[in-house]
Amino acid sequence: MSGEAESHRRSTHIDRGAVYGAVGASASPDLLRFPPTGATPFEHERKLGSGVDRFLIASNMLMTWGAQRAAGIDVRDVEQADHEHYSGVTFNSAGTPEKAPELEIRYGSDGEPFLTAGTTAVLHWPGRGVVRNVRVVFVADEPRRAGFALGTVDDSGVVGETAYYVDHRSDDTVWAIARGFYRAPESGIFGLRGKAAIRLAERTAIQQIESLAPGVAPKRESEIG
Repeated sequence: MSGEAESHRRSTHIDRGAVYGAVGASASPDLLRFPPTGATPFEHERKLGSGVDRFLIASNMLMTWGAQRAAGIDVRDVEQADHEHYSGVTFNSAGTPEKAPELEIRYGSDGEPFLTAGTTAVLHWPGRGVVRNVRVVFVADEPRRAGFALGTVDDSGVVGETAYYVDHRSDDTVWAIARGFYRAPESGIFGLRGKAAIRLAERTAIQQIESLAPGVAPKRESEIG
């Protein structure tokens, strides 16, 4: 993690449709030591290079679903939140919630809007026939960090939350980070093979940030999972 004392402009959406507790906990510095009750935490980092240009390229890709698509995931039915009724909150450097500033939609180099808190989407893994409904729990928009967290809004598989970041660190290196927590539903088939399902979810998240590395080819359907 960057560890730099920067002002936080993280817009967070406490999802009313979440199927897990501790919404937003993927941003906690103590996630690995003190995960939500019953959840398995994880964190993975990947060096992407160095310099401002690498940071801007990677963060632009990340904030427009590029990591998911490059990992072979179909991103469907994207709907931005109605920010007329929900504006989110921000956290200052002490972690205290504050009223969010007026939302400003940003756009990637291809004209696609950046992810915003409350955005919903359907993710489809063609190679596995898996479909999941997710919501953007929060976004990070800082001078040296960009990212967002996805939370599950269905219980057709493991439930929980994954945060994806691109950091530009003080030594000028650029890193991609995935961190989060998962648990398996207590009922149904996933309750019988929960550990394997959680490991697969972690590998899937890692594939997504690995896809941000320069020269990494998009996954073919047969390589997913």
